[in-house]
Amino acid sequence: MGVNGLYGLSGSGLDIESMVKAGMLTRQNQYDKMYKKEVKNEWLKQGFNEIYTSLNTFKYSTLSDYKMSSKMNAMGAESGDTSVIKATANADAVAMTHNVEVKSLSQNAYLMTGNEGIDRSNTDASSSIYLKDIVFQSIEYSHTDDDNYAWYSVVDADGNSRTVRDDEVALSFSVQDNAEAFSNETDQVKQTIHYTFADLYESKTLNDLAADIKNLNTNVTASYDATNDAFTLYNKESGSEATVSLTMGSSLDGYSGTDSSANAAALFNKLNLKQSVVTKEDNEETASAKLKDIGAFTAEDTKSVEGSEGTVVIDGREYSNVKDGKITVSGVTYSLANVGKTTVSVTQDTTAIIDNVKKFVEDYNKILDDLTEKYNTKPSGDYEPLSKTQEASMTQEQIDKWTEKAKEGLFYHNDILRGLISDMRDAIMTPVQSVHSSYNSASAIGITSSNNQGHLQLDEDKLKKALAADPDCVYEIFASDQDSYTSVNPNQRQSYMATDDYNNRGIANRLYFNAITDGISKVEDYAGVLADTNDQSTLGLLITNLKTKMDNFKSLMDDFQTQLYKKYDALEVMIAQMNSQYNTLFGGQQ
Repeated sequence: MGVNGLYGLSGSGLDIESMVKAGMLTRQNQYDKMYKKEVKNEWLKQGFNEIYTSLNTFKYSTLSDYKMSSKMNAMGAESGDTSVIKATANADAVAMTHNVEVKSLSQNAYLMTGNEGIDRSNTDASSSIYLKDIVFQSIEYSHTDDDNYAWYSVVDADGNSRTVRDDEVALSFSVQDNAEAFSNETDQVKQTIHYTFADLYESKTLNDLAADIKNLNTNVTASYDATNDAFTLYNKESGSEATVSLTMGSSLDGYSGTDSSANAAALFNKLNLKQSVVTKEDNEETASAKLKDIGAFTAEDTKSVEGSEGTVVIDGREYSNVKDGKITVSGVTYSLANVGKTTVSVTQDTTAIIDNVKKFVEDYNKILDDLTEKYNTKPSGDYEPLSKTQEASMTQEQIDKWTEKAKEGLFYHNDILRGLISDMRDAIMTPVQSVHSSYNSASAIGITSSNNQGHLQLDEDKLKKALAADPDCVYEIFASDQDSYTSVNPNQRQSYMATDDYNNRGIANRLYFNAITDGISKVEDYAGVLADTNDQSTLGLLITNLKTKMDNFKSLMDDFQTQLYKKYDALEVMIAQMNSQYNTLFGGQQ
């Protein structure tokens, strides 16, 4: 049976399907040729998209590190007594020894349960964590009224009893992280905690109290340590302006009342809060933490404790505003650990610098070797993309293996890769003219090419000798940057940037601003950044045009095939008519 009808009824013996297929062969081959070209360009676009991603990662995630002084001019600081001072140095630090005296430590405002522990004298439950057991002798359900309010019988710490409604405020207090008065009612609402008798009856605990204080979103945080049965409050920042301030009760409408304020005061008194301070007595060698009594909390009152700044003398100069236990002076960060005297020695961290140079060589080789391999890999024989007809006669495994071979050599001697590889090698091997010493090139510090492909190798001994002779050489060779072209005649800037400015730049900056940036730009123009062909890149437009051309050619093929079937339809009809005439003329003769 044919596509356009039944064939062979005429007795002609013609194989119409085969004849049509043969007639379409030339055109099908033309279509397959376009299809394979389009597929190959899609592979090429995908491959360049991967290269684009690799170059971007190398530029922004890798090269950026090697332009930093902290990487290529690393300095180390060693404290003579780490119990007094711990120190770190950044790249701006000068190699020298500093004399340091810690006079006092910065402190956080810090309240904690004292040695007597939490007072639970109101209850027989000596380890209860429920607030009602700490503040009151008892809270018991009494009855529910006609308006569906619950009523409780309450016995306070002095044995006085009363009946209260469930929504009555049992205790309230405000928390601040500074000594200033509330500037407006909104802030006070945000920083005030109210517990109703229903809250306490339904088992508010010390853990809930700590969580509610933390949720006020101030710098004051709280915790309850069940193991040691201790409650703590502290300000996350240090210094005299950072406080833990607790105001008993609240002046807000609907929450005023001596009972709620007095009950809050009773709660914090029962927590037995003391201020933890670090101080050095005259008879002590070092400072130590001590608990300081802060007096009793009272109703309608505010009690506040504050932190303090530390004081340290560095090389004769006194710094009395040390917060959070740290201060940075001349590129050295000092972490104050205790009162005392010591020295801090700053030296170049040659081990870190060598490790970073080794890492650079590895990172550079990784991307360069990948580009070089792509550039030098030749196409694999006669393998090319498969047509749909060819795929139909193969298994998926056969298709995958064939496609893998067909993709080999996609970038063989590609002009973009050739230029990129050449630019990367030039960036490494060209001396840095802005470095005014004999150590002004990668080769001078032990970085050389191990083969004609540009693969790098590092002579660590040569690098160590270079650092010993010129400690700044590695940073200068990598990170020098002479962006002075703004003073150059505008008509000469392009020439200057391509020669003088380039030659003055360190190798990391040449790679970052020149070789890799130019490569990224060329790849983006040629292949775009994604697989999408509607990106106006050279390959994107080529693929789009090929698809359009293929669609148009497919329509022509369909029309031609239809014409072939019509032609063979007519031939069958003619043969059938001739057979009919023959049978009419000669059918009766023996």
